[in-house]
Amino acid sequence: MAISLFFAGCSGPVFSDSNGWSQEQKDEFVEILSQDRYASLCNLKPLYDRYRESGDTAILSRVLVEYARNLSDSCIDIVEFRKEQKRRREQRSIHTEYDMHIEGVDVSRILSLLSSGESVDAILRRYLPSNPQYYRLLKSYHRYRRGGLGGERYRKLRLSLERSKLSVDEGWDRYFVVNIPSFTLEYVEDNRTVFDFPVVVGSKKWQTPVFDSTMKYVVINPTWNVPDNIARAEEIHSLLKRRDYFSRKKMIVVERGNGIGHPVDPRTVNWRRYLGKEYEKRELPYRLVQLPSGKNALGRVKFMFPNDHSVYMHDTPRKSLFKKRYRAYSHGCIRLSKPLFLLNYLADKGNLKASRSEVKKILDSMKTTTVWLNEPIAVHIEYMTAYVDAKGRLNFYPDVYGYDSIQKFKEYDIPPSRKKDDNGS
Repeated sequence: MAISLFFAGCSGPVFSDSNGWSQEQKDEFVEILSQDRYASLCNLKPLYDRYRESGDTAILSRVLVEYARNLSDSCIDIVEFRKEQKRRREQRSIHTEYDMHIEGVDVSRILSLLSSGESVDAILRRYLPSNPQYYRLLKSYHRYRRGGLGGERYRKLRLSLERSKLSVDEGWDRYFVVNIPSFTLEYVEDNRTVFDFPVVVGSKKWQTPVFDSTMKYVVINPTWNVPDNIARAEEIHSLLKRRDYFSRKKMIVVERGNGIGHPVDPRTVNWRRYLGKEYEKRELPYRLVQLPSGKNALGRVKFMFPNDHSVYMHDTPRKSLFKKRYRAYSHGCIRLSKPLFLLNYLADKGNLKASRSEVKKILDSMKTTTVWLNEPIAVHIEYMTAYVDAKGRLNFYPDVYGYDSIQKFKEYDIPPSRKKDDNGS
């Protein structure tokens, strides 16, 4: 085996083999793997066993690259999960979305850093998640991985740990986090939970998507522009059962088009026509708009964080739902149990371009008004059936949308042993 050397500061020459590994690096990585320090060995144990049998550092390079990949992009079989999500949408007509931040790894850079004498831990730390929940769950993983949890709970812990790796890297200094399975919202600053309260999330059919965004403004006394799919599935059916349904709900009908659109008398429209199959995927020629009132489905305020899913957080007139333990009843948006508390908190802390007294005047006016935040606040919508709370307690929650059952750990296709490995690429 060819041996090369390089000089590291004042410590003298460091010897490395033809694959770039010094003895110190090998010892360091073996220790990381034996402890599974970053919970990313997952499917790599057979490959690691091959290295221990052969001592071939080309195999160890591959383990390093794949360990970094598992740390960066999780051990979940993302390809199979996406296929299952597609089947759910197509075969079961479920509205379900799960965004994942796939970072990937720079194989050439990993091997270059290795050859330059960089410590293995320093190489791996470049791929550590920013999500604070990762570190809390990692601590629980090391506590329980050799026993102490039942099989189902341990799987929840492992899957939630893997999900935390798929979060975005930004927005973890000050943020809102909604954990769907626990039906809660937290506001966190400097790794401290300032407050939390119950929320209602999407039903099994109309699931709240998992994604990350940034809150930029609030709308006080909002109107509700009813999405076409909800109009077809619910509102039109209610109108056909009771002709005064729209007037009781303070809902108007306008022609769809540019601008505000022209009001239309709902009694002049053949609504049954738009329930047929020909309109399942076509835009309705009318918009249903619910005006501001105590009966508005969005309540008195909505908190906007622009995203591709048309999801936001809002007030609701249905306060009784917050008394239930299971709170998956919405069409995907997040209903807040304390929306006015949140609105006033943002105003009092100078996060809104309006004071508390100005907010009250707007609320009393019943006029739809947009108020911008002085600085955007990150919003993270997560799905953690195992979650470590602010007091360090590991909690377990029901698998509301069935992700625990359809997210599988990926299998590793171990290639036949050969003299020259591909260095993990």
